[in-house]
Amino acid sequence: MMPQAISMADFCVRKYKTRDPFEIIDRRNIELRWFDGRNLLGYFRVVNRQQYIGLNCNAEDGALRTGAGHELGHSFLDYASASSGMLFQDTMLYSLNNSRSERNANLFDAELLIPDNDILDRIYYKEYTLLTKYIQENIEKYKSDRARFEFEQEQMMDFYQSHQDMGTFEDLAEEMNVDVHLVGFKLQCLRSKGLELPNVPETRSDFLKSWQKRQD
Repeated sequence: MMPQAISMADFCVRKYKTRDPFEIIDRRNIELRWFDGRNLLGYFRVVNRQQYIGLNCNAEDGALRTGAGHELGHSFLDYASASSGMLFQDTMLYSLNNSRSERNANLFDAELLIPDNDILDRIYYKEYTLLTKYIQENIEKYKSDRARFEFEQEQMMDFYQSHQDMGTFEDLAEEMNVDVHLVGFKLQCLRSKGLELPNVPETRSDFLKSWQKRQD
């Protein structure tokens, strides 16, 4: 089942017809406050049913977009908790802790800010899907487990070698103007939709090495 955070982000995009978190904040009559700080990127709180999102004016543009989307996620998913007095605060790298509310806000953030195809095109998803279909259709021609493994490994190696310009985490984050961690959460969103994805390199230098290590 798809996490509620992802479904809510998709609903948000359909309703407001934008992925701009600042526009959605404005249209939802959430009061946006700017503060000068060092370690805190943003916060979400509710006082007397008025919602507040605070963002650090010193943060870079990509971090601000990421932070705004994250706090907007709290607005959609954690309004009741915030109304009861809970204050959601997130660091300059936005919260990466393992609490359910923070993970859901990160998933909402990733789904809101990054369209599926912007990722899928850069990691050659269509080509990868055709390859996996080809492997499934032909692997039974090989009688032994070892032969089937070597056939699959050879096909995969050819794919990665011929697509060495596949976007890394860093490439994708820079192109989409988001925090690099958000790329990982977007990949989780895509997998939750049932998509089988190729291995996305975190950096260019580990492109083939990381894939080969997973096969050993």
